[in-house]
Parts: sequence; C-alpha cells; structure tokens
Amino acid sequence: MPTADELIVQTLEEAGVEYVIGIPGGGTGQIYNLLYGKEDRIKTILVRHEQVAAIMADAYGRATGRPAAIMGQGLFMASNATFGIMEAMLSSSPMVVITDTSDGGVAFHAANQSGAGEYGSIDITTILKTMSKYTTLATTPKEAVLGTQLAIKHATSGRPGPACVVMRSAAIGGEVDVESPPFVHNAAGYLNTAKPQSAPQDIQRAIDILSQSQRPVLVAGNGVHMSKSHQQLQELAELWNMPVATSYKGKSAIAETHPLSVGMVGVYGQEAANRSVGEADTVLVVGAKLTPQDTVRERPSIFDPLRQKIIQIDIDDRNAGWTFPVELGLIGDAGSILSQLVEASQPAAANSAAGRKEWADALPQRKQDNSFYDDPEMHRDSSPVTPQRLVALLNENLSADTVFALDAGNNRTWMAHLYQARQANTFFSPGGTAGMGWGLPAAVGLKLVYKDRPVVCVTGDGGYMMTVNALSTAVQYDLPIICVVFNDGALGMVRQHQPEGRRIASEFVTTDNGAVARGFGAFGIQIGDSRDLPDAIRQAQASGLPAVIDVLIDRGPSPDDWRADARRAGET
Repeated sequence: MPTADELIVQTLEEAGVEYVIGIPGGGTGQIYNLLYGKEDRIKTILVRHEQVAAIMADAYGRATGRPAAIMGQGLFMASNATFGIMEAMLSSSPMVVITDTSDGGVAFHAANQSGAGEYGSIDITTILKTMSKYTTLATTPKEAVLGTQLAIKHATSGRPGPACVVMRSAAIGGEVDVESPPFVHNAAGYLNTAKPQSAPQDIQRAIDILSQSQRPVLVAGNGVHMSKSHQQLQELAELWNMPVATSYKGKSAIAETHPLSVGMVGVYGQEAANRSVGEADTVLVVGAKLTPQDTVRERPSIFDPLRQKIIQIDIDDRNAGWTFPVELGLIGDAGSILSQLVEASQPAAANSAAGRKEWADALPQRKQDNSFYDDPEMHRDSSPVTPQRLVALLNENLSADTVFALDAGNNRTWMAHLYQARQANTFFSPGGTAGMGWGLPAAVGLKLVYKDRPVVCVTGDGGYMMTVNALSTAVQYDLPIICVVFNDGALGMVRQHQPEGRRIASEFVTTDNGAVARGFGAFGIQIGDSRDLPDAIRQAQASGLPAVIDVLIDRGPSPDDWRADARRAGET
C-alpha cells in the first residue's frame, strides 16, 4: 500500500502545484525527501525563515492565481509563517500550508515541540483556523491525503485564500488503504469548476443604471488583479467613456497613463481620483472592499450612497454592500462579470453617450488642475534625496513592464501616490495586514513568475531589515530582483509623528544596506545624491545579481503634507 507522504506528493503533482517553499522540519522532512528527483515538476525553495516562505507564496499566488505550497514544522509555521498567511487571507491569495503537530506519537504525554493541542502543547490547528479559509487536523494517513486535496481545493475556489492541513506525526508516513472508502481520487478533478457569473437580469439592471447615469466612475480593486480581468476592465471603461479610479491594492488595474485613469482613490490617492469619485452619480466598484483608506474614512464628499448609486461586483456576497449599501450587488468572478457587462453594453453605451459627454470632456482638465502624478519636488535634484525625486527617477529609468512589490510605511505612500504605472498589473502591495517586511520576499516570489521582466522591491530601511534574509534565497536560486531602499535611518512615519526633542524608539543606527547586500553575495550600492541614481540602476541591472540600491533619504518631506485627511491623534 502507498504511504501518505507518497500520496501527498502525488496530490501536489496532480493539482499542478509548481513550488514547495519552506524549511524541512518535524514530520515534513519525510515529504521533502520524496520531492527529490521531481524538480522538473515540483521545485523546492529553501528559505531562511518561515515568514519569507509565506510572503513568497502570497505574492506567487497573486501573480498566478495558483497556490504554492509552504511546508515546515508545526510550531514555526503557526508562528513565523503567520505574517504571510494572514496577509494572504486578507488579500485573497491562494496558498496551501502543509505542516505537522510534531507530537512524536505521544500527543497526550509530555512532548517536545508539540503542536497537538493537548495539555502541555500548543494548539496550532486552532491558531491556523483563525487566519485561513480552511484548516483540518489529519489524525490518520488517509486523512492526511484527503486533507491535502481539500486544502488545495479550498485555496482556489470562490474567494481564494490560504488553506492548511495539519498532520499528526503518525499520519504522515503511514500506509493508506486505497481500496476502501473514502476513496482517494485524482486531485485535478476537484479543481474543474467554472467561474461564477451573474444572472442575465442583474447584468441588464446594471446596464440600465449606467445608461441613466450622467457621471459614472469605475473603482477597481484587488479583485481585478486576482481575476486577471485588466483587459475587460479597460474595455468596459472605454465603452462607457468613464473614468477609472483604483483602490490601493487595485493600483495598476489599468495603466495610469490611460486617458481614462484618474489614479488611486483614498487617503494617499490622487486628488483627481477623489474628485472624480466624489462628483460621480454612479460608482461601479469592481473587486474592492472599500476600506477606510480607500474611502477616506467614509467621507461623504467622496463616497455617499445617499446621492450615488453604487454597483458592487465581488466574488463574496458578504463583501458587496459591506461598507456602504448598494443599488445592486453582482456576485461572481470579476472577470466573468466584466465580460458579461462588456457584451451587454452594446448598443446601450453608444445610445446614451450624449448624456455623459460633458463629464467625459471635462476629465483632462480635471486631471491637469489637480497636478495629476506631479509634484514640484519630483523635478529637483538634491542630496540627500527627496522621496518625490526618487519616485520620479524610478519612473524615468525603469521600463514600463517593471513589476513592483511595495512594503509598508512612508515609502509605500510615496510610491502609491506618485509613481504612475504605465502598464496594467504591475503593482503588488501588502494591504491586508499591510505589515513592514513584505516587499523584499514578495519580490523574490514574483521573480519566480516574471523571470524575463524586471522585478523591483521598494521598501524602507525598517522593512528591509525585517526580512533581509530573503536576499540569501534570491542569490541561491538566481532570482535577480532589485531592492530600492528608502534609507532615512528611522521608522520614518513614526518619527515624523513625534515632537522634536521627544523622539523615542524610532531611529536606527546608521547602516549601509548596500554593504549588507554584498555580504550575501548580491550587488549592493549606497547613494546619497539623486544624480547618482540612474547610474546605480544601470549597474544593478548589469550585475545580473539580486541587487540593493540603498538611497539616503531626506527626512523632511512627509505624506502628511498632501494626504487627503488629517492624521488622527495616536495614529502612526
């Protein structure tokens, strides 16, 4: 009879899982051993910390729509890896978590490193249930196999997310009776489900609302990225000649150089986007939950269901009409529904175009009046480098197809606000837990997908140091990403919100992050003058290595100077 670990590897093959990322430990070492020789089908990536494995898998899942598996010993998967698992849960990224309880067959007695959940041990199953779509505890070998199959199914069905299988030690290597029920079937058969669409009458109702609208606007969110519906979004916008704003996680749902793009809406968004959404009489929201950051804390001058008709498309019916009441919720895959709307828009869009002409004609002037993706500091060289100038130079010196992984803190607000994406589907950002340290491992995970395109992480010196070990993984697996570090020697956002002379726990020791990179065998350089950045980028690209460009940043400029709402007391 086959053993559970053999059938788990077979299940990963059948389901088309391309990567297993993690650190062998506990009972999972048996599964790793069986992956040897299968590198042409399942590639293993050894990381230096389980947090990096989970972040890499999160980014990979966003980019492909398919889950990578992260695998390691129970207690450390349920602690170290949870940073990335939580982000995946809140950002709808498919991921499979394979781990064990490391109980050694003595779950009910005193045990070392046990996560069995019995007296004297940690209950890792409950921990993982709090942050996943699905978590099961397998106590027998057959349950371990079936649990892995179901984890893959749950990770990819409906609204994607992380799904976990936790196995008792005895369940991993034990024999599986495949001749008696419940039977073990080919895992691929559990994944052959069609994407859900909306009912035709609901699509027609949406078309009727748009036809009656004089000032419609689209707000595109992360759901556009997850459904890979960028082309359908653009087609719909062009048919109705309506502006397109995005949420933070929806940034680059459409190229921000497109005439209909008004950029990101919200606290750190473009004023053109906030004004366009605020003046709209109909708001079509696609795959965005509408968080306080997106809505400027539900400011009525931007989103107001009392004067706007809101149509919300979402894969999860709980999300449509969650923040605001809606005129219509369309439940299903964003790509499928956008395709339905495109098909149903003709000839209705053309027949009602006259009523929207004034709105559409005013758009170029509205963008110009609100300094669309412009700031005077973007054009001024200096030493140290202003954040505005750094963003401008990245836009000027990196190709349009560059894929970006953002981080958290001031660095991501400058990038989200001022970097104008020239191609759709080029921005990935942590917007669930939105934690520092996401950007660098995410870039490494994205490079697994975008092997022939530039992948650039933009992070602060705080976030960089939190997951700097990901550079070692990038070097080992020849993944030449570029990491641009906003180095202000501080937790910039925290420091700026502390009074002069009363700063505490916000400033770092002076560090050359380029030298740190060279210690890993990567390319590393530190610059302090904006005039040196173009050449640093060229050197990093020419090196063929993972690269770090450490940029000494002017501490003076603050996102508080332009953000759409005032910072609240106690907010960092």
